[in-house]
Amino acid sequence: EFSCEVESDGRVLIRGVTTTGEKRVLRHSHVFEMRTQRLCASGPFTVSFQLPGPVEPRQFSGNFGADGILEGIVMKDRR
Repeated sequence: EFSCEVESDGRVLIRGVTTTGEKRVLRHSHVFEMRTQRLCASGPFTVSFQLPGPVEPRQFSGNFGADGILEGIVMKDRR
């Protein structure tokens, strides 16, 4: 379970569930190694941050790669 929402004011909200709480996770025959010092315990988590300005949320493109990295691209609001 994983989602990424982008709001027009530039707020980004990432939600998901960790099932193991471990540093190494196997999913779909890929091994993901967590590279962060603050690991969440097993269960639901949220991460949010603010982009520097307003954006067009309908023009958001996200990709959760096989390497375990979430990459997102969103266009600036032209108004």
